[in-house]
Amino acid sequence: MSDVKDQYSVGYGKPPTKTRFKKGSSGNPNGRPKGARNKIPRGFGLDASAQPANQMLLEEAYRTITVREGEELVELPVIKAVFRSLGVSAMKGNRLAQATMAELVREIEEEERAAKTSLFDTACEYKFGWERAIEDARKNGRPEPTPLPHPADVIVDLASATVTYAGPITHEEKARWDRMLEYRAELQAKVSLLASGYKRLKGAKPPIPIASTLAEDWKRTTDWYDELNEPLPIRYRRPLDDRFDASILDTPAKRQTNDT
Repeated sequence: MSDVKDQYSVGYGKPPTKTRFKKGSSGNPNGRPKGARNKIPRGFGLDASAQPANQMLLEEAYRTITVREGEELVELPVIKAVFRSLGVSAMKGNRLAQATMAELVREIEEEERAAKTSLFDTACEYKFGWERAIEDARKNGRPEPTPLPHPADVIVDLASATVTYAGPITHEEKARWDRMLEYRAELQAKVSLLASGYKRLKGAKPPIPIASTLAEDWKRTTDWYDELNEPLPIRYRRPLDDRFDASILDTPAKRQTNDT
């Protein structure tokens, strides 16, 4: 009876009897892996730029159009023209427009306030946290961490709850600042060299003409140093040694001529 039952035509989906899986035995002993392989990743498709309808709507909202304002034609993004029309309707007494405008402004102000508060809290946590870490490293003789931005460059104003940055924030900015400060150091070295050379030559007898040229270069390099150094935040400024002073050129011979 079982022989008859097991006999059937072999074909697609009907392997030979001898090669069929036996009852209680699986062809995949490890089982199905946890998590389907075709499972959509979390967050997939949430990017607005990956949503055609959202992208088209944003493009339309920011498309520039020409509208008439009085006797003039002005170009505005579509969304700005919509808001302007809403504002005009509100000013004309349209209660729905007034309520809509007031609600939109209130929501925007609340969002900006929340974002500002969050940014300020994050900046304070960053600044004070790294200051403690640096102080702890100093006390324990460990190398000081070098976070970017440096906490000394994060300026928080507790009265206005604002944050400003007085130094480099990114690694790219840090590289530019490093090059700028290196150039300033080169200017300092050049100023000192010119000052030393001028002082050696100014008392020579007979006078050496090149001394006046050195004085001009000395003054010019001093000016370059000041132009680079003075706009920097106070933490990064450095006083210039061997600064040029016009009174230096007031030699005894020049004073005698002026007195005469």
